[in-house]
Amino acid sequence: MVFTLGVVIRAIPELMIPVYPVGYETITYYAPPLFAGYNGLLDVFVTFFRSGPLFYVLTWAIRIITGAHPYFILKVVGPLLYGCLAGSFLLFLKQGLKWSRNLSIAATVLLVFQVAALRESWDRFRNVLGLVFVFSALSALRSDWRHKWWLVGLFGVLAALSREYIAFFLFVGVLAFVALERKDRLKAVVALTPGLIVFSIMAFMVFSSWGFWWTYTLGSSDALGNYLWIVQDVFSILAICFLPILPFAIKGFAKDRLLSPMVGLLSVGAFSVVVSPWLPVPGYQRWIMLLVFPLSIYAARGFDRFGLFDGENKWKLASILLAFLVVGVGYSSGAFSYVVLPNSWVPVNMLQSSIPWGQVDDVKNALGWLDENAVADSCVLTEERFYGWTLIYLERADSDVKVIPYGAGSSCVPALETALRDGFHRVYLIWLTGQQMPGFRVAYPWNTVSVLEYVS
Repeated sequence: MVFTLGVVIRAIPELMIPVYPVGYETITYYAPPLFAGYNGLLDVFVTFFRSGPLFYVLTWAIRIITGAHPYFILKVVGPLLYGCLAGSFLLFLKQGLKWSRNLSIAATVLLVFQVAALRESWDRFRNVLGLVFVFSALSALRSDWRHKWWLVGLFGVLAALSREYIAFFLFVGVLAFVALERKDRLKAVVALTPGLIVFSIMAFMVFSSWGFWWTYTLGSSDALGNYLWIVQDVFSILAICFLPILPFAIKGFAKDRLLSPMVGLLSVGAFSVVVSPWLPVPGYQRWIMLLVFPLSIYAARGFDRFGLFDGENKWKLASILLAFLVVGVGYSSGAFSYVVLPNSWVPVNMLQSSIPWGQVDDVKNALGWLDENAVADSCVLTEERFYGWTLIYLERADSDVKVIPYGAGSSCVPALETALRDGFHRVYLIWLTGQQMPGFRVAYPWNTVSVLEYVS
C-alpha cells in the first residue's frame, strides 16, 4: 500500500507536466547523460564514479534495454524511487524499530506527505536511491536473519555508490549502534569495510576538487550580511519543512541507540554553519532535509503518546493524516502551497524545472542559433539552470563549442576568466533578454532568452 501511495503522489507532477520531467537537477544533471554516447556501462560507471554512479548506470541500462526516451525514463523512475523509499522506510520501522503494523503504516504515510520528503524526491534521485539502501541495511542490522551482516555490507556498498554522504549517514548509524550495544563491533566493521573504501575514494575525489576548506561567508565584501542571510535560510527551511509536525515530534522524542547518533550527525550538518560559518559541514540544506526521517518517526510516536491510536481517538488520527495528505497533494500538484518563506532549497511546488516552462522553447531557439552561427572552437558560458538544456539541445556542445558552466546565481566572471585563460577568443553567454551583462553585447535577441557575445 505505501509503495503505491508513494508512486501516486510523486507521479502527480509528472502527469501534469507534458514531455519534460520535473525537477532542477533532473534536467541539469540526470537527463544529459542519457542523451550522450558512452561506450557501455563501465564507461558510465567510471565517468560518474565521483558523484555516485549507480543511478546513472541503472538509468543508462534502462535506456539501452528499452530504447525509451530519456525524459520518459526520468518521469517514471522518480515516482518508482519514491515508492521504494516508502516501502524501505516501512520495513525499517517494522523490522528495525520493532514497531507494530499500525504505527509503522501511520509513520510511513506521514512521511510520504511531508514537503521535505517530496522535495527530496523532486530531483535528488541519487539521494532517494541511497536512502532505500540505508533503510534496508538498518532493517537487516536489527534482524535475526542468518546472513544479515552480508546484507548490511552489500547495502552499504550500494548506498555509497548511490551518494557518498548518504552512505556516511548509514555508517555513523551502524557503527554508533554496535558501539553502544557493545556487541558485534568487529562484524560491523568487517561488513562496512567495502562500503567505507568506496566512500573514502569518492570523498577524496570530491574534496580534491572542492578543497578541504569550505566557507559560506569569509572572503566576501559583506561577510556579516551573508552570515545573517544563511541563518535566516536555515531557520526558514526548518520552519517550512518541520513546523507542522514539530509538536508531535517533541511529544514523541525519545533516546534510541540507533536513531540518536544519526540525529546527532544530521543536527551537526544542519547547524554547523550557524555555529561556525568559517568551517561548517558542507551543504547544510541537504542535512536539514534528511531530518524528515527521524522527525516523522518521533511524530508518529507522538501520535501514540497522545492516544490517537485508541479506539475513540482514531478519527482524530485519521483527520491529522488527511490534513497532511491534502498538504502533500497540494504541494505535489501545485494546487496550493504554504512554502512562502524565502529560502534557497525548497521550491514553492513540484511543478518546476531549472527554468520556467515558458522559457524552454526560447532556450532551445537560442541554442539553435548558436548551432548555426557560433564560430568554431568557441565556448559558451551557461549558468547552472541553463546547463542541462545546453548539453541536450546544443548539438555542437563540447565538440567545437565548449560548454563552461558556473553556479546558479553566481557571477559569470570566473567562468569568463577560465575561457580567456584557455585561449577562447570568441565567448558566448546564454542570458535573460533585457538584462545586461558587462563586457557582453547582444548577438541574438529572442523573447525571454538571448545569446550574448563577449566584446572586451
